[in-house]
Amino acid sequence: MIYFCADDYGICNSVSEHIQKCIEKGALNKVSIFPNFDEIDLNKILGNKNLRVSLHLNLVEGKCMAKRQEIDLITDANGNFKYTFGGLFILNLFHAKKLKEQVYKEISAQVVFWKSILPEGVPFLIDGHQHTHMIPAVFSALLQVLNDQKINLKYMRIPTEPILPYIKTPSLYFTYNPINIIKQWLLKILWLINKSRAKKLNIPTAYFMGILFSGKMDVKRVGKILPKYKKLAEKDGMDIEVLFHPGYLEKNEQDFKNKNVVFKEFYLSENRKIEFDSVMKIQERSEL
Repeated sequence: MIYFCADDYGICNSVSEHIQKCIEKGALNKVSIFPNFDEIDLNKILGNKNLRVSLHLNLVEGKCMAKRQEIDLITDANGNFKYTFGGLFILNLFHAKKLKEQVYKEISAQVVFWKSILPEGVPFLIDGHQHTHMIPAVFSALLQVLNDQKINLKYMRIPTEPILPYIKTPSLYFTYNPINIIKQWLLKILWLINKSRAKKLNIPTAYFMGILFSGKMDVKRVGKILPKYKKLAEKDGMDIEVLFHPGYLEKNEQDFKNKNVVFKEFYLSENRKIEFDSVMKIQERSEL
């Protein structure tokens, strides 16, 4: 199975509306949803019976869902998250025990909320905004929450990409953003640290695409790489998740108001419109 996924549903109305257009076109079969921004109507999203929804675990933007005074390491006096991936990674190096204790409480609050709104029979899927769940203290806390809450987890995104499909596509060698290459190798190292614990629990995952081409997930690039993913997945009996960010914003569409949105430039990037257009064309390209 290939899952074409859109992240960031729920951060604001405009982003959600553009993702909803992709859903209605039938171009997506998976959507990752923020738990701590706009009110979520899962019935509207799940009107497409073939669509899967995932909890977009969030520790870097917006307000916390746990009690602020209990997670003061990662939030400010107003309950806003105050660190990005880099800040949480540094805390993991120097304050891993305290970080794990506090993110456990926040992850618990988000997971309990998601359980409360997830319709009966809909599978529980999870991933992480900015992939912070890959940080070892966060990953450990997440596994503990899933165990304590008795979650029957059907899927967790592990955002590490197989190298072979990219090596076999030399025409794309000079199209990668160096920052994305660094991100991918850091995530691979973190996965090596976390992998044994995940394997013991038989956590379902899939081959992932979406880091090396982040911001450039156009039809041409995906069309060149995805067939190689398919061969690899068929050989290993794995599913595939292809991540897009089609929830674009025009300059006049900003509706973040007083939200603690750290990555405003990312949501306003012209590349998001490119990814929106690419997602909408997926059904028209037989090689995808």
